[in-house]
Order: sequence, then structure tokens, then C-alpha cells
Amino acid sequence: MEKEVNREIYSFCRQYADEALAGAEEYRQAFLAMGGTEEEWLEHNISIKVWYEVKTLTDKYLSLVVMGSTNWNNAQNEAKYYTFDVDAGRWITLTDLLSAEEQQAAKKDILSQMEQRERETGMEFWKEEWKGIEEDTKFYVNHAGNPVIVFERYEIAPGAAGQQEFEIAR
Repeated sequence: MEKEVNREIYSFCRQYADEALAGAEEYRQAFLAMGGTEEEWLEHNISIKVWYEVKTLTDKYLSLVVMGSTNWNNAQNEAKYYTFDVDAGRWITLTDLLSAEEQQAAKKDILSQMEQRERETGMEFWKEEWKGIEEDTKFYVNHAGNPVIVFERYEIAPGAAGQQEFEIAR
């Protein structure tokens, strides 16, 4: 399990870093083509970061998120969530955890949580944009054993709302 987890993390980190480096080089070339100098370019102090965070580690689940960011292109920020079922010995998706009925109930619950947050914060959620739980829905399992759905900035609300998380009580 440890080798597989490490391979997966390394693969994502390498892919993100390679793409970010290529994007930074394109940016550098465009900057120089527009009349910028190498000295001015170096003042940009471009950085690319890739790291991971263990969200949960229990006897049943390992949930982690691998994140990448650049300081020059917010569109390049990315997060990938992984949950490993220790008992089954494999990576799982949210559709592995929740039956079709539970997925429908979770969708209703999350929409209700969105409405509650709208009332509390005045922030509008784009509820019609969300189609419900799918195979690639981002999530992690918290210490209570409940899935937590994760929406990135701009996915279901204005960017000022930041990343949004919704726990599905089971």
C-alpha cells in the first residue's frame, strides 16, 4: 500500500511540476518577446509548489490531498483527492462508498446545506451548475468516517467564497 500511495503522489507531483514549468517557460518567452529583460524576469521570483496533506488516517481509510500551486497563475492551482480503503486494499471513489439512493440523499442534503450557507452568508451558490455525485467527484473521508465533498473555487460559487466542503452524515 505504501509503495502504491507514494507512486501515485509522485506521479501527480511530477505531472503538475512539469506542466507548471512548461507554462512558466511559455510565460517567460512571451515576457521577453514583449520587451522584458532577463533581469526583470528574475524579479518575478516565480515559484512552483507541490505538496500533500493527510486528511484522515484511520484503521479503515487513508484520505489525502495532493496540491500544486504557482505564484504567477492562479488558474494553474490544482488539488487531487485520494481515498484508500484499507480493508479492501484499493483506492475508492465516492460512488464506491455511496449507493445510488445514498447519492440522491447526499445531493439533497448538500443542496440544503448550500441554501443554509446562502442565508447565513449572503453568498450565492450556483446550485443548478452541480449535477450531483459522479465517479470523479472530489472528496475525502473525515475522522468520523463521513465523506466530505470538496468544491474548488469558482466551481459552485464566486471565487470569493473559496473552496467549499460539505460533509455527508451517514
